[in-house]
Amino acid sequence: MNNDNNEAHVEELQKKMQQKLDALEQKYSQISTQMQKLQDDRSDLKNNIKTMNDRFQQINKNVEDILSKLDNIGDNNKNVDDEKTDFSVGKALFSPLRKLTVGAVGSVLAVIDKTAELACGAKEEFEDIVAEAQYQRKRKRKTSMDEA
Repeated sequence: MNNDNNEAHVEELQKKMQQKLDALEQKYSQISTQMQKLQDDRSDLKNNIKTMNDRFQQINKNVEDILSKLDNIGDNNKNVDDEKTDFSVGKALFSPLRKLTVGAVGSVLAVIDKTAELACGAKEEFEDIVAEAQYQRKRKRKTSMDEA
């Protein structure tokens, strides 16, 4: 009778272990899927950042061209007679173009900030998943040690 009781206990322990293994396998699959998604997102993010960097370089070149043209306009207007009023074509053109340039640069910087924020968020999400997996593993290990 004692032998039957031991066998039943062993079978019960085996069932519990199998259930735990199945749960671990399922969690591993979920974590693996999440990690793959994060890696894909990271790759997409790198590509997007590279594309944006290329576009920002082009915008930077365009801004430099605009500023150069504005400087030329300013130099040309200095040659205009001093008898004219303070209102000049250079000032009329320079102010709106300068505001436009400042606005464009501000927009570019806002996009860069948002991109950096998203990249940090993805990194933190990945770190949270890894930490949770480690915690679950330690907890399972401690539970199995307590049962033994």
